[in-house]
Amino acid sequence: MDLRPPQPSTGVAFGYVLPLSSREALVEYTEFGRSVLSTAEYEAALDAYSAAIGLEDFEVVSSEQGVIPMTDAPFPTRVGRRLFRIGAAGGATRPSTGYTFGGASRQAAAVAEALAEGRTPIPPVPYRARHLAMDAVMLRALDTGRVRGSDFFARLFAGNRLGDVLAFLDGASSVRRELAMGLTTPVAAMSHSTLDHLWYVLRSRAGRTGRGLNGAGGSSPR
Repeated sequence: MDLRPPQPSTGVAFGYVLPLSSREALVEYTEFGRSVLSTAEYEAALDAYSAAIGLEDFEVVSSEQGVIPMTDAPFPTRVGRRLFRIGAAGGATRPSTGYTFGGASRQAAAVAEALAEGRTPIPPVPYRARHLAMDAVMLRALDTGRVRGSDFFARLFAGNRLGDVLAFLDGASSVRRELAMGLTTPVAAMSHSTLDHLWYVLRSRAGRTGRGLNGAGGSSPR
């Protein structure tokens, strides 16, 4: 997660390089924000990032672009008598990261187990309530601009063991580790956002809506 690209006023932008072989790599630029950039804007940002990391003489063999809704809005996993949802449509996307595979895998395993035992295969919500609450606070902190995304993630990764951070991002961390990791983030701004979120929840209990960002990016194997 390379946080060197120019940062938006709210949200966060980053790039990364995933080697595929000694001569090929996936180069990606991603930006979290309220609105989705145009294809031309993503291409320009990706070209700028490629130049910044020293890529000069290369061939683009393919490219892709996608958008991930990162929101704390609820996603029901059962929407009909025999209609169930898993994956992004069933709330498997982690609001703070956009990571979906782990949650979808847990849902698929639960569905398979239920079918094998003759039970109704209702997919579970793949993340604990406290993790979703923390995600909602982080989204609010980023969306309001109280926290700079680059500073937040830089502190999180620099101040904690990588395994602990990855466990947290996948919803497998303990309360003790989460409290310790929380102290490595901008505490005052996150505390403000926590109180703001609690007030928001109290006001909207009758009809809750979600706050969300778009995690969108363009990538090209080069």
